[in-house]
Amino acid sequence: MSKKRKKPVCPALFVLLAAVSLLCFSAWGFYEKVEGVVAVVNDEVITLTDLRIAKAFGLWDSDEKRGEGSLFPLVLENIINQKLVNQFTGGDVNIDDIEIDGFMAEVKERWQDHGFEERLNDFGIGLTDLRNYCAEYLSYKKIVSDRFSRSVVVSLREIEEYYNQVYVPEQKANQEPVKQMVDMLPEIESAVKEKATSIQVEEWISSLRNKAEIQNRIDKYLDFLNGRGK
Repeated sequence: MSKKRKKPVCPALFVLLAAVSLLCFSAWGFYEKVEGVVAVVNDEVITLTDLRIAKAFGLWDSDEKRGEGSLFPLVLENIINQKLVNQFTGGDVNIDDIEIDGFMAEVKERWQDHGFEERLNDFGIGLTDLRNYCAEYLSYKKIVSDRFSRSVVVSLREIEEYYNQVYVPEQKANQEPVKQMVDMLPEIESAVKEKATSIQVEEWISSLRNKAEIQNRIDKYLDFLNGRGK
């Protein structure tokens, strides 16, 4: 009695299974490692990883007004501004190694008790990689400071308006003693200058944005970011 021979598996099925497996592997590998492009600024790409690292290590201007919901759109707008300002200078601004090392030390100290090493490991980066992100952020801050901080002049009228319209009402609302304006001159002058500088910076960056080619794709990745972003 002859043995019953098994039917050979269709070669086409092997090809199909292999193709599906390869597609799944490739898609998952791309998703995990590259993750996607959240914005393009004049042909310069900002990836999901760039965005998550900037947020995780505070490499953005967090003193800006925050809206409700996810912070990622606000962080991305900050990074776009950084790219535009750094592109504008063409890399002519030099950041001293001492400045970068000092800022790196501040970042490490700030996050040391909040999983600094774990954050690095999560993103698969080392200190050298983080240093590059810090250098780009410092370059942006230095360009803005050099361009505006010394050019803003505060008048006595502006100081008086701030004293009467901001300082005095705030002190009374908090039931704190109201000092004489002459005693508050340095603090008020600094506050007025900071506000005026901020307005000028916003106007300048807005003009850079009007001339730039910017693609913002964050809406496509918000679910992922809010679920897995740091």
